[in-house]
Amino acid sequence: MSEVVEIKATYKKGDVPKEFVTLYDFGGDLEGAKAKFGEKVVYDNFVRSGKITIQAAIRRFAEQGLDENQIADKVSNIVLGVASERVVDPIAATINKFASLTPEAQAELLSKLKSMKK
Repeated sequence: MSEVVEIKATYKKGDVPKEFVTLYDFGGDLEGAKAKFGEKVVYDNFVRSGKITIQAAIRRFAEQGLDENQIADKVSNIVLGVASERVVDPIAATINKFASLTPEAQAELLSKLKSMKK
C-alpha cells in the first residue's frame, strides 16, 4: 500500500518567499518503504533522523548543566518516537531570553521585575 504525502518547502529569492508543494510516495508503511527503497535506505534514514533527535536532547541536557556521564545516562533511556518529558527551568529560560533582548528591552524587563519585588 502506498502513501502519498504532501511536502511543502519555502524558497526565498531576494525578498520574495515562494512556497512549493509536491507529493511524494513513501511506501505507506515499513514493508512498503522497504520494498520501494530497500532495507538499508530505510534503516539509514531512521538512524539519521534518530541522531538528530538525540543531538537535540544532548543540547537540552547540556543546557541544564549535566555532565557527560549524566547525559550518557539520560540518552540511554531515550526511546525514539516517544516524546520525552521536558523540564523547563524558568530562571534559565528568562536569562536566555534576557540575553537576546535589545538594551532597551533589557532595561524595561529589569524595571518590571524590580517593581514586582515583594
